[in-house]
Amino acid sequence: MTTLDLTHHLTAALAPMLGEEGRLIVGFSGGLDSSVLLHALAQNDGLKARLIALHVHHGLSPNADVWEAHCQAVSENLGVAFISARVTVTGDGNGIEQAARNARYDVFQQHANSHDLVLVAHHNDDQVETFFQRLFRGSGLTGLASMAAVRPLFDDSDVLLVRPLLDVSRKQLEAYAQAQQLTWVEDESNTDTRYERNWWRNELLPQIWQRFTGREESLKRTLEQLQSDQALLQELLKPEIDACIAYCDWPGTNELICSIAALNDKPKHHRPYLLRGWLAGCGVPMPSAAMLERIQREVIEAAEDRNPQVVLGDICVRRYQQHLYVTRQLDDVTPCIIDLGSNTQFVWAGSTITVTNTSEEGLASGRYDLIPAYSCVGQTLRPAGRPQKTLKHIWQENSIPPWLRDRWPLLLQDGKLCAVVGICNDQTVVVAQGYAVKWLS
Repeated sequence: MTTLDLTHHLTAALAPMLGEEGRLIVGFSGGLDSSVLLHALAQNDGLKARLIALHVHHGLSPNADVWEAHCQAVSENLGVAFISARVTVTGDGNGIEQAARNARYDVFQQHANSHDLVLVAHHNDDQVETFFQRLFRGSGLTGLASMAAVRPLFDDSDVLLVRPLLDVSRKQLEAYAQAQQLTWVEDESNTDTRYERNWWRNELLPQIWQRFTGREESLKRTLEQLQSDQALLQELLKPEIDACIAYCDWPGTNELICSIAALNDKPKHHRPYLLRGWLAGCGVPMPSAAMLERIQREVIEAAEDRNPQVVLGDICVRRYQQHLYVTRQLDDVTPCIIDLGSNTQFVWAGSTITVTNTSEEGLASGRYDLIPAYSCVGQTLRPAGRPQKTLKHIWQENSIPPWLRDRWPLLLQDGKLCAVVGICNDQTVVVAQGYAVKWLS
C-alpha cells in the first residue's frame, strides 16, 4: 500500500465523521502501527492541521522514557502537535494489560473535546486475535463481532473512538513503513507469550495460517458478517431495551434504571440481551453470561424483603421497588460546618451539594452542622403543616434507596435536626426567600 493509497484510504474513512471543527487525536505509542497511522495522516495538509499525537507514558517498561522522547521527536519532524501524559497503572484484578488500557482511555477522555475524534491504530491482525481470544472465552455474537470501527469513546461520551486501519493488515503496514523509511519502537513485552494476545500472535496464529493458506480473507469476511449481524440485532433490540428503561436522579446512581416488570414481560430468551443493553447504556463493560445469570438469580429473583446486590468491578447492580439500579461505592464523608450566606457547591460522598438563594421558601441563612444520617440517631423534624417525622418515615415517604440513607446529608443547628438535604426542612428554619440545598447525582 503506497503513501498515496493509505492517505487516501484514511481520508475517505474519516470524511463522514469530520465536521468543520474538531481535532484528530492519534493514540501514539511509537510502535509500528501508530507510527504508520500518524505519518499517513500527516501527508494530508488539511488533516495535518488538526492532528495531535497523544502519547501515554505508562511507566511499565524501563524504556518508557526513551519511547516518550522518540514519539516527541517523530511528531516534531512531522510538524504535528505532541502531548505526553504520564499515568500510574495499578492492577484491578483484570490483569495489567487491561489496567493499562483503562488508564490510556481515561487519558484520551481527558484530552478530547466534543467534535474531536480519537484515532487508534488497531489493524486487521489485531481484529483476528481479538476474535480468537473471545471465541475461547465463550463469547456470544457481541463479543465475536470483535472491535467496532467506530464507537463512542465511553458509553456516555460524545467523543468518537475510530479505528481506521481495521481492514489493513500488519504486512501492509510493515510495507508502508519500510517504503517511507519510518523508525519505530519495539515493546519488549510483545514477545512475552505469557500474555494471551502475544501467544495467539506469535505462536498459534502463524501455525493456523500456515496450515490454512489464504484463509485470512475468509475470516475477514466472517468478522464483517458478524458485525453486520450484531448491528442488526442492536437495531431490533433497541425498542425493547428502551421499553425497560426509566430514569432517576439519585446521587451515586446511574440515571438509567431497568424496570423488572417490563423486563419480565418480555420472552425469557430476550432478557439477557435486554439486561446487557441496559448495562451497556450505564457504561458497564460487557458482562459474561454467568454474571447475567447471577443478576437474574441473586437480584431479580431475591425475596421481596431483601436488598440484594451483585458487585461488578467497582459498581453494584441493586434492586429497589422493582427496578434495577447501577450504583458506585459512596465515598467516605467528614462532618463539617457550612455557612448559608451565598450560592456555593461542594462535594459530598462523591456527588455535589449545591446551595442556591431562591425567591421561594427555603432555609434561613446561618451556620449549620453538616453530618451524615448515620450520625443522627433519634432525631425528628417537623415540616411546615406536617406532623413530626423520624428519619425512617422520611426515607419511606420519599422512597429513598437504602444504600443512600446512611450517608444522606443532614443539617443541624445546636444539635437539632433542621433539614434532610433536598427532601424536607424543619418549619423553624424556613423563611420566605431562603436557600435551596440539594444533593445532586
